[in-house]
Amino acid sequence: MKKWCVLSLLFFMVLSCSQAHKKEEEINKVKINSAFALFHGALFTASAQDLPTLKTDYPYMFPEGMSDELVLERMKDSTQQFLYKEVCKVYKDFEPKQKEIEYLFKHIKYYFNDFKAPIVVTDITGVSYQNQVLYVEDLLLISLDMFLGKQHEVYGRYAKYLSENFTPEHMTTAIAKKIIDTQYPETRARTFLGQMIFEGKKAYLLDLFLPEVGDEIKLGYSPKKLAWAQANEFEVWAYFIKNEMLYANTNQLRQRFLDIAPFSKFYTPMDRDSPGAIGKYTGLQLVRAYMKNNQVDVKTLLGLEAQSLLNASGYKPRKH
Repeated sequence: MKKWCVLSLLFFMVLSCSQAHKKEEEINKVKINSAFALFHGALFTASAQDLPTLKTDYPYMFPEGMSDELVLERMKDSTQQFLYKEVCKVYKDFEPKQKEIEYLFKHIKYYFNDFKAPIVVTDITGVSYQNQVLYVEDLLLISLDMFLGKQHEVYGRYAKYLSENFTPEHMTTAIAKKIIDTQYPETRARTFLGQMIFEGKKAYLLDLFLPEVGDEIKLGYSPKKLAWAQANEFEVWAYFIKNEMLYANTNQLRQRFLDIAPFSKFYTPMDRDSPGAIGKYTGLQLVRAYMKNNQVDVKTLLGLEAQSLLNASGYKPRKH
C-alpha cells in the first residue's frame, strides 16, 4: 500500500511539473511591445549642447515648466554623478534585466490580456525609497540607485529591514508589486480577514507573474525571517483565532500585522524574531490553499469575497 502511495505521489508531481512547463512555453510565446529607455546613461554623460537632443529623445522626462538650468544643475551635481558611477558598476549591461522585465510583462499579459507593456525608463533619483519604481499609464520609471545591493554605503540611513530589499535581485519583483498595487490600490474590506486575504491575493499574483522567484524575494523577508514564518505558521494562525482578530475592523491590526515593519507585533517574546507584515504571509498561504483545492481562474479569485475563500480553502497549517 505504501509503495502505491509513493508511486501515486510521484505521478502527480511529474504531471504537475509537466503542466507548469507547458504553461511557461505558452507564456514565452506571448507577444508584447516593450520598450526600454536608458535615460540615466544619456543624461549623466551629456553636455549642455546635448540638451535639445535629450528633450527630443525623452520628452516624458522633461515636463512643462522644468527649466534648462535645473536640468544642467542636476547633470553636474556631484552626488548625482557619484550615484551614476555606482550604478554603472552594478549595471554594466542592462540587457539581462531587460529580459527579466520582458518576461514579467509576458506573464502579466498572459493572465490579463488588456495589459499594455509600458515604456521602461531608467533613472537616478537620489536614493529615494518612495521613488524606487513609479508607474503611471504607459511609463514605468526605475530608480537604479535603489537597487545597488543591501550593503551599499548609500543606504546607511535606512533601517536594515528596508535595505534588505535594495538589491538587483529585488528589482523585477518591485516592478511587479508596483503594477499590482496600481491596479489594486485598496480593498473595501474592513475586517482583518478581508484585508489579509486582499494582501494574499496580491502576493499570489506574484506567484503567477514571477514563478521562478522565491518567497524570500517576493515577500521581502530575510532568509531567517522567512524560516520563522514557515516554522510558526500554525502558531500565528492560532493566535489570530484565539484573540478573535479575523472579524475585527480596527486599523491597529493593519499596523501590527500588514504594514511594512521590522517585525510583527504580537506583544509577546516572539516579536523580535518575526518578520514584519506576517499577515501578508498568512494571507498568501490562505490563497494558495484555496487555489490548490479549487479550479478557478485568476479573475474569479480576485473577485472572491474573503469569507467564501476561507470557507473553501481547506486551510489547515501544520504544527511543527
